Amino acid sequence: MPGVILVEDSPYEAALAYLALTQTTPSVIQASNLRKAARHARSARLAILGSRALACVSGREVRALGIPAVGIGVHLSTADKRRALAAGLCAVYTRPRRWRDYVALFEQIHHAVQA
Repeated sequence: MPGVILVEDSPYEAALAYLALTQTTPSVIQASNLRKAARHARSARLAILGSRALACVSGREVRALGIPAVGIGVHLSTADKRRALAAGLCAVYTRPRRWRDYVALFEQIHHAVQA
């Protein structure tokens, strides 16, 4: 995969996601918000939005990325998931608690993007 943009401003969640992503992709670009992520979208194939980015995502921001985007968050409600999907995300997942399951989720996303 040419690159993944990780949009997460929580240092803890960003570190976890970065470590899991590097198991499946060699290039991870970190951005603290969607505006910064849009600047790097040309060099990436996928954007992964964390909980805080999911909380305020809009259709305009997803369109500005110009690449597929998925969300992975903690404690997401059904309404949060619906809102993110309505904004244009391809999928929204609840972050697994177990490390092995978290890495497996990124592998599943990686294979879906390559297809």
